[in-house]
Amino acid sequence: MKVHYTELAESDLHEIAAHTEKEFGAEQRDVYLRALEEACENTLPQFPSIARSVPQRPELLRWRCERHVIYFRLVEDGLEIVRVLHERMLPDLHL
Repeated sequence: MKVHYTELAESDLHEIAAHTEKEFGAEQRDVYLRALEEACENTLPQFPSIARSVPQRPELLRWRCERHVIYFRLVEDGLEIVRVLHERMLPDLHL
């Protein structure tokens, strides 16, 4: 299953990387991004049914990874990562 990323999702991941490095260092940045990458590239494509629906956006699914929530949708040739938001961010304001 192919994984696509929206520009916003790519931007989210860059911001997560920058913040994590600033607060916790480069080593922790790499660990954290590997966890998010594993979820996006392996876990979700193999097991999309583990995700929950997003009530306010029925076309989207969500799955929590560490302190972030990955929002995605199934597309013809795989899945599309729409956003990667911190757990404290309100989805209604960012989706």
